[in-house]
Amino acid sequence: ASHMAVSLEGARMIKRLEELATTDGLTGLLNKRAMLDVAEHKIAAAKRFSRKLAVLVTDIDHFKKVNDTHGHDVGDIIIKGLGDILRRAKRTTDSVARFGGEEFVVICEETDEHGALLLAERIRTELESTTFFGTAEGAQQVIKVTCSIGVATFPRAGTSWDALFKAADTALYASKQGGRNRTTVFAPQKGERAA
Repeated sequence: ASHMAVSLEGARMIKRLEELATTDGLTGLLNKRAMLDVAEHKIAAAKRFSRKLAVLVTDIDHFKKVNDTHGHDVGDIIIKGLGDILRRAKRTTDSVARFGGEEFVVICEETDEHGALLLAERIRTELESTTFFGTAEGAQQVIKVTCSIGVATFPRAGTSWDALFKAADTALYASKQGGRNRTTVFAPQKGERAA
């Protein structure tokens, strides 16, 4: 019985170590390393079975100002809040990761441009309508934040993870440049080929 108990405890510890290696400690979502593995598998399946696939890159607008004004504890609450919104919005076949800082990535299987845009707008409007609370100079304050989102679709924007991520990131940058709190879908320039 004691050998069985030690084996079970060892199995639990291995499972916990695997979770720690693949999940973001703040949000419980996938971390960047785990998302890169998932992305390669999903892209390979999209190529093999001619499936649609979309990548969304989400970034909280003016996040540095939130941290500077309200502190990193409040920033963490907002990051967790966006993580919760993404977890609720995704389908069971989608994968969500905190990619770093306030940037999140969603990979959506069997999703075309229209479906990805609908999902992105649902995420964006839910975050915009969410109220967070924090303190600044000793007083409790209501904090509202928005996010910008970039969308890229397979195979139009690319057929590799690097190409899809770069396209979604380019679209995210266009959202930021266009005034923030918006979604932009990547569209290749005339003569540009997807990689």
